[in-house]
Amino acid sequence: MLQVPDYIRRLVPYVPGKPIEETKREFGIRRVIKLASNENPLGPSPKAIQAVKASLRDAHRYPDAGAFRIKKALCNHLSIRPESLIIGNGSNEIIDLLIRTFSLPGDSIVTSQMAFVAYRLCAQIHGVQTVETPLTADLRFDLRAMADTVKKNDRIRIVFIANPNNPTGTYVTKDELRTFLREVAPVRGSSVLVALDYAYWEYVTASDLPDPMELASEFPNVIVMRTFSKIYGLAGLRLGYGVGNPDVISAVEKIRQPFNVNSIALVAAEAALSDRAFVTRSRKLNREGMKFWQIHLTQMNVPFWPSQGNFILIDAFKGFGKSGGEIYQNCLKSGVIFRPVANYGMGQALRISIGTSAENSLAIETLKKELPTAQRALNGSKKRRKTGSKK
Repeated sequence: MLQVPDYIRRLVPYVPGKPIEETKREFGIRRVIKLASNENPLGPSPKAIQAVKASLRDAHRYPDAGAFRIKKALCNHLSIRPESLIIGNGSNEIIDLLIRTFSLPGDSIVTSQMAFVAYRLCAQIHGVQTVETPLTADLRFDLRAMADTVKKNDRIRIVFIANPNNPTGTYVTKDELRTFLREVAPVRGSSVLVALDYAYWEYVTASDLPDPMELASEFPNVIVMRTFSKIYGLAGLRLGYGVGNPDVISAVEKIRQPFNVNSIALVAAEAALSDRAFVTRSRKLNREGMKFWQIHLTQMNVPFWPSQGNFILIDAFKGFGKSGGEIYQNCLKSGVIFRPVANYGMGQALRISIGTSAENSLAIETLKKELPTAQRALNGSKKRRKTGSKK
């Protein structure tokens, strides 16, 4: 029998959101909306679609291994130099590359409970331990606890901080993060890398959430990860990037596989980056949708956590008296896909991506069917009184 390391045998694979086609087939339904994977409900940028169509005639050619054009576009967009930039097959590959470059089996990374699960999975794949610090009472990263952990554990090589975090939607402020970085920077001569995951940066509305580019330029042990999967609508093409100190980037580039990003993704990302009108439209749709969800969840007495992403986390048990998994299964039958987060340690919660206006309305009506009978009756009574008062 082939030998497999114990840390691989113990690995629990990532479970993606349920596909639309599989849901249709399983339940025999025609209309399905997916609010499970934090995708842009508008689809890809129109400019990206045009660029992809035009590039297909050259699909027999290998992609540009140096990603020259998208690097040039990103450098102009972010006001950085090419040597500070690395391109990956989604930001997930950047996470994996960082762990492979700066960690050895037996080393550790530190992140928080309920942080993006890819940090832990990528670490375990390479025999690296994950130390998770507790969340604060309001489900935010406890940077004080993370700093103390780094000081006590000399095997920690990388700190992963998602800002805002998935699946909670919460964030750490500019002052909190800057204080943390100043405290961690001197530890072991700045040999601890701090990876800031800013996948949802384009959706942020909070004024006190720090600009990642400023931090990357100020702290040499900081690398910022961003992606084209969210607001740019290119999740299916897989393109992310990292921005950091040239010495850090140079080390990671040594183990990056040639042709790690396909040619279609490269041209699509370049076009999407130039489509400012699409980004503005996507941001506006998300803000309106977030407000819609907050209003209706409040009316339904379903608790939720304020979010800086394109999703919202609800307390299904307090709102419906059911686990997030039960709500998920029930709504599937009606053609609405949400995301249970039991794998993050919150079996009572459910993550809901912000959709189009029509998708949000259908999802709310589906959720209302899950409310306790007495609560539905009360809400119906309130609605009738409100309607009657307008006559």
